[in-house]
Amino acid sequence: MANPCRAFYTSSNGDCWLVVKPGGEGDIFVRHEPNQASGGQASEVDIATFIARGTGSPEGKALIDLLRQLSTEQDREDMERLAADKEHTSK
Repeated sequence: MANPCRAFYTSSNGDCWLVVKPGGEGDIFVRHEPNQASGGQASEVDIATFIARGTGSPEGKALIDLLRQLSTEQDREDMERLAADKEHTSK
């Protein structure tokens, strides 16, 4: 089975950055897939190291935006689950 991944930034020259979750709880990393003209050799780094390098780059900002979006989605799902549980237990 392939690792679940989500592209979060593609540069104007075709480089692509993805968040990859290989399976284990908390195992998340960033994969950089450079364009073919750059050699096309993908590299990977854990998410904490990627963020520690700085969030001032376009790809850094895009990752922070994605993490905020995912957090908001998770919060919404949690609230919906709590509401459903409360409705179910009150019957």
